[in-house]
Formats: sequence, C-alpha cells, structure tokens
Amino acid sequence: MFPMVRFFQVLLAMCLWCAAAVPHAHAQQLLDAMLLEDPSGSMTFAQVLQAEQAGRFKPGSPNIGLSTSAYWMRFVVRAPTRGPAYPSDPSLWFDTGNRTLQEVTLYQPDGEGGWRQTATGANQPFGLRPLPTDHFVFPIALQDGADTAVLFLRVRSTAFMGIVIQPKVWQPQAYLDQMEWERTGWQVYLGMAAALASLYLLLWLYLRELDHLLYVLSLLSLVWATCSAVGGYGAAYALAWPDAPRFEQSAWVASLLVTGIFPVLFVARLIKLRQRLPRLHAAVLCLSGLNTLATSAMLLLFWLRPGTSAALQQQLFMAGLAVWQMLFPLLLGGVAHAAWRGDRMARFVLAAYVPTMLASVWTSVENVRGLPPSLSLVMWAGAFEMMVMALALAERFHFERVDTYAARQSLLHSLRVSEQELERKVLQRTLELNAEDKRTKELVYSILPMELPGKRGSSGKGQPARHVSATILFTEFEGFDALASTMPAHRMAAELQEMFAAFDAIADECGIRKVKTINDVYLAVSGLPKPCADHAQRCVRAGMKMIAYIEQRNRHHPFKWSLVVGIHSGPLATGMVGKRKYAFDIWGDTVTIASHMENSGEGAGA
Repeated sequence: MFPMVRFFQVLLAMCLWCAAAVPHAHAQQLLDAMLLEDPSGSMTFAQVLQAEQAGRFKPGSPNIGLSTSAYWMRFVVRAPTRGPAYPSDPSLWFDTGNRTLQEVTLYQPDGEGGWRQTATGANQPFGLRPLPTDHFVFPIALQDGADTAVLFLRVRSTAFMGIVIQPKVWQPQAYLDQMEWERTGWQVYLGMAAALASLYLLLWLYLRELDHLLYVLSLLSLVWATCSAVGGYGAAYALAWPDAPRFEQSAWVASLLVTGIFPVLFVARLIKLRQRLPRLHAAVLCLSGLNTLATSAMLLLFWLRPGTSAALQQQLFMAGLAVWQMLFPLLLGGVAHAAWRGDRMARFVLAAYVPTMLASVWTSVENVRGLPPSLSLVMWAGAFEMMVMALALAERFHFERVDTYAARQSLLHSLRVSEQELERKVLQRTLELNAEDKRTKELVYSILPMELPGKRGSSGKGQPARHVSATILFTEFEGFDALASTMPAHRMAAELQEMFAAFDAIADECGIRKVKTINDVYLAVSGLPKPCADHAQRCVRAGMKMIAYIEQRNRHHPFKWSLVVGIHSGPLATGMVGKRKYAFDIWGDTVTIASHMENSGEGAGA
C-alpha cells in the first residue's frame, strides 16, 4: 500500500508542478479599470465618451460573470517592463484573456486625435480576428514618447458564456513564447489522452469488456470538457473549422452533456454503485437525465432558434450548470462511501477524481463570480485523473487475472476431487456388480450343470448332447396326492422343503446332480455332463441314503412319509430348453425306464 501512496504523491506533484510552471513573465496587468454598464447594448462610442466626461464610469472588476448587458471598460495601458529577453520591441499586444465573448470591440487612439475601432467576437469566423490567437488579442501602439495609453473595450455575451476578462499587455514575442509553452503542455496532455484512449479501445475490441469502452468514452468526454473550459482546442478551431463559429460555441456547452453521462456511468459501474447504494444510484441517474435535458434544450435553442433571448439561454445554462454541480458531488459521496467500506476501486476513483472535481467546481463557481482561477490547474488535474484511472483499470485487470487463475485452480481441484469420487463410486459399483455376478453364477450353477452355462452360445441356449452311459434316479412319495388334499398348503410346502433340502445334501455328498423336482418327484442324474465309471453306484448310494433319512425322520415326526426310489442306467440326451426361463432337462428311454421302475416299486420308511 505504501508504494501506491508514494506513486500518487509523485504523480500529483508532477501535475501541480506542470500547472505552476507555465510562465507568465513579460506581461503587465492593466491598471485603473473603469466600467460602464449598457443594459440595452445600444450605446454608441460618442455616447460613451460623453458618459466618461460625465463621470459615469465606475471602478470595478472586469470579470462580470453571466450578464446579457453590454459593458464598456476603460483601461489605462502601461507598457510592460522591458527585460534582457525582449529589449527593443516597441509594439504591444492587448490580450483580453477571453475567447468566448460574442461581441468584442476595442477603441484606441489613432494618433491624430481620433479613435481606431477593431471589432471581433465568437460569432465571427476565426480568420476575422485581429491576430490568429486563441484569445481575442489586439495589436496596440503607444504614442511616441508615451508610457501609457487609454483604451476602451466593449464586450457582450448574448448566449451562455459569462463575461470574464483578464486583460494583459504583452510584447509580441513574449506572447508567442507563452503560446508555444501552453501548446506544448496541451500537446503532452492530448497526446497522453490519445495514447490511453487508443490502448483501452484496443483492449475493449479484444476483451469486449464494457468497462474499457466506458473508460474510453469517459476519458474523451473529460478531455472535451477540459478543452472547452481551458481552451485547449483553439488550434483545432483555427485548423479544422475556422468558418464554423456556431459549431465552436456549441462545443463548449455540449461538453456539459457528455461529462454528465459517460463519467457517471463509468464510475457507477466501476464501484458497483447500483448494488451498494441503489437509491443513490437512482438519484445520480436522475440528475444525469436532468442535465441531459437542460443541455439538450440549450443546444436546440442555440441551433434552431438563434433569436431566442439571451436571458432564456442563460437561465437554461444556469439550470444545467446547477444540476451538473450537484451531480458530481453526489456521485463523489457514493464513491467515498464505497471507499470507506474498503472498496479498492472506489479508493482509486476517489484519488483520481477529487482533484478534477475540485478544480472544475472551483472554476465554475469563480467563473460565475467573475474571478476564475488558473485554468491550467483544470488541465493538469484532468491529466492526473486520466493516469490514475488507467492505473486503476490496470490494477483491476491484474486482480481479475489473479481471481481467474484462482478460480481455475479451484475448478481443477474440484474436478480432481470429483474425478476421485467418481472413480471410487465406479470401483464400488464394479465390486457390487462382481458380487452380483458371482451370486448370479452361483444361482445358475445351482440350477444347471456347471459346464453348461459356459457353453451357451450367442443364442443363449446350451448345445444338446448325447451321453452313452448315465444313471437316472427317481424318488416319489406314496399317497402324496391324498395327503396334499388334506394338509394345509403352507405345511405341505414346509414338509417338501425340508425333505428335498436333505435330498440335495445327499446328492452333493454322493456326487450326483439334481435335475429338477416335479410335484413330489425328485429327479437326479449321475455320469453327466462329465462321464464317470461309478455313476450307477453313486445313484444307488444316494437312493439308500434318502430312504434311510426318511425312516429316521418318521421316527420322531408326526407326519409319516413312504419313499419310492427308481434307478436305471443307459444312454440319454441332455440340453437346455425354454425361451425366457432356461431349464436343464434330460430325455430318452433310460429316463422313461427309471420312471417306470419308480412307479412299480414299493415304498420304504413308513
């Protein structure tokens, strides 16, 4: 923070030094100013001379301010002191210090007892001025051997600019040197403004950020206003539009229009005034609109109705000026509030605009009072504002880049975390699917021979096979149908579940494979799908164990069951049948004979 404060101090000191360094040597202020007001503006020079003899001229300041009257001013000219820089030039230039008056006429002695009249004014083309200077400057000559001369100056402002006279007497070369120095300052000021405007216009074209465009428009409007107030584009009047005095005059007022729009929008957006202080933002926009209306009305009257009374034009000008003077202090209050709250951009704006606003307010107030300050202060305050605001935008751009980088890093971190979380979920889901697949396979293998699920082709069906030798085991309970018609369904299901579960255990123990159960029939096979030499023995052992289990169960169970077992060996065919629910099945004479064996057998266990 300390280097930034030091930067502001150095920058402000440079601008103040430039404002104070403008030379004013070799100019002599006029003495003994006397004034006579002509409200109607119709007095002739002869009447003025009579009024002088009658003692109607009164001492006063030549800075009248806003007035529609014509004023006659009598000055006693004293030749400036000649110095080593300008030792021998006998001619003199009378500088009014004004460039906006509509009517300016100088009367000076012609050396023959009469008076020579020279008229000019802002209503006339630039080429009709006595000298090609920004101000109204008249060449004068003192009588031989005289150090003083009496001049009469008639001035009138019939539009919206006040009567402000700062008369001086110059030696021509000294005035030209002064003009060259001032124009060098203006070249620096306008060159700096053009460079900054070009830079941020290019940034706007590249980035398309509204802040950069508003800064360019704000900068150009403030430069326009500064030039209007201080006279920086007198050279432009001489070079670009010397025959358009009405355009030159309207440009002075139009600067009030643009400075009441673009700088206001730029600053309000920069400090986010609408979000921070919505009521103040609305009031600022309202004042900006009133300033626009008043200034536009003034310009329309000036262009469309040239005969409009000077009083009405000046009233409109004063109304617009009053709104303009309220607008910027109100906006400055919002900026100060945001700066007090710690907003960095508001502090930049405060540091940039306070010198410009104070200089503008001081110039406007003193202009109305007729006592304007040094106008170079306005120009260099504007230069200070331009550089600080450019620095503020650069600072904001830097912080936006930092914030963007931080946001990107945060986004990348979030993406990494999300990716890790997604990988964890995918792994967890994969494990769950593997577990489900394992359970599915176990279920399939519990229904089908282990070899068959792996042999299913693209059709989903296992390939049929013929086996040369295998053994079939059938079991059935005698009297099952009669018992099932009287026993409750849940009880019957429990009985079959218990006995068939025991048969499954015996089948696994003896190495045979259950094929299916139908009603009370339990069908098993041995010797397939993998052949084995003892397939008959396995089925016989399984049948005997099943009979033994039933006999043992009947001893302590209330329901007594009688089991019939049929076994036969021989060739048979196997395969999977079904469209939606696959089922492993066997068929052939061996199966039929085994079923007959079971049907013809006697029950055991009862």
